[in-house]
Amino acid sequence: MLSFIAMAVRGLLLLSAAVVLGLSVSNAKYQVFGNPPPETSFGSFTGAFGVLVSLVGLAALFIDKIPTFFVMAADALASIFFLAGGIALTLAMKDVSSCTGGDRFGDYQRVTNKLLNGGCTDGGNDVTYCGIGSSPHPLEELHGRCQRVQADYVFEFIGFIFGLVIIGLGWVLHKKGGGGTRSYV
Repeated sequence: MLSFIAMAVRGLLLLSAAVVLGLSVSNAKYQVFGNPPPETSFGSFTGAFGVLVSLVGLAALFIDKIPTFFVMAADALASIFFLAGGIALTLAMKDVSSCTGGDRFGDYQRVTNKLLNGGCTDGGNDVTYCGIGSSPHPLEELHGRCQRVQADYVFEFIGFIFGLVIIGLGWVLHKKGGGGTRSYV
């Protein structure tokens, strides 16, 4: 019964990592000027690494040659990456009080946030151009971008929690199974 729970948690970890990867790539494609912010790029890396680790963990169920310590260490590293990515995005969004608020101050916070504005460039004569004008309603576009970034860091924290759970369940199953590879999920 415990191994079925662990397999379900590993599946949820895979799903969470895939969502993080998709959201981070989606956020990066809105970058108009310059490179995507490092927080967004790290989110893409974290999602891809989480997918890879989850697939290796699932493969370890059926392939005895994959060492238990390797899978456990990869799960721990993925969990650390999920936590670091979630914290980085949260800190980068700390100045944005609301994603959907319609007041001018909220709009200003979203326009000036590096994760949301698509990058900015100096247009000369004290004019700055940001990459938010690609739609007829750029401020509404920022609402959607903001919600995607929020969803991204929420799923990174969820991935961290699932990572901790899978490490705990795996450790219990490993100790219960007497050290075989298949006892770690």
